Amino acid sequence: MVKSRKRIKPAKHLRLFIKTPAEMMGFAKRMAKVLRPGTTIGLTGELGAGKTTFVKGFAAAYKIQRDSVTSPTFTLINEYKGALPVFHADLYRIDSGDELTRTGIYDLDTEQGFLLIEWPEKFKSLANYLDLFLVFSIKKDGRLIVVKGKKEILSELESSKNFKRGKKTWL
Repeated sequence: MVKSRKRIKPAKHLRLFIKTPAEMMGFAKRMAKVLRPGTTIGLTGELGAGKTTFVKGFAAAYKIQRDSVTSPTFTLINEYKGALPVFHADLYRIDSGDELTRTGIYDLDTEQGFLLIEWPEKFKSLANYLDLFLVFSIKKDGRLIVVKGKKEILSELESSKNFKRGKKTWL
């Protein structure tokens, strides 16, 4: 996250419905394989909506044991070392921009890996760093995820052989 990137407003978004934690991890693993190193992803949604489960699946794509992936609520930033590094930040307990800066999040060298940030919406300054933004919602029979982001990344995800496109759902 060394350099700031020009913010690009999403041209569209993708939606998908996930029924089980296994489906969530499978989706995250497929997404991880499509994205390029250096990608920063914001994860937002209420507690228990599946953000950390998503990170477990994402990390598994890079040979990181899912049991080693835990919510960094108290450590604030975890680094998981695998085939590529995955940084996982949780900003739930951070209250100010000064505190955010002191976490070292702006100094992370994520160009050869990935940064996934839970609760990024608390800080507008992070908007310039996000390539994708996933919004998780708890529904009666599972989770709804809305994927927003840079048009070129969304297009890569859509056109990847790892995903199928439906009328309203993307999986």
